[in-house]
Amino acid sequence: MFKKSLAVLFILFFVFCSSYVFASEINEIAKDTHPPKDILRQSTREFHDRILCIDGLKVFQTIAFGYGNGTGAAVSNIQLYEEKKGKVIPVRCSSK
Repeated sequence: MFKKSLAVLFILFFVFCSSYVFASEINEIAKDTHPPKDILRQSTREFHDRILCIDGLKVFQTIAFGYGNGTGAAVSNIQLYEEKKGKVIPVRCSSK
């Protein structure tokens, strides 16, 4: 169990350190943290939703903690698109 936890911490450390190199072009626009909707289960899961601006494009990200044996995390990134004049194009971050 200890070796597994140590391996997970090492992997997370590596991911965070490697993403720090590219973080100069990533800005957080909005953030929301909420508990699970199923309060009756007394789950330890927690969700973080946020909108990021990555290289001038908007991306919706959800991070859910507490999966597996309560130590896992699930991350989902979705690039946002919009329709303009009949064409689907990526949503750009406003310069305001």
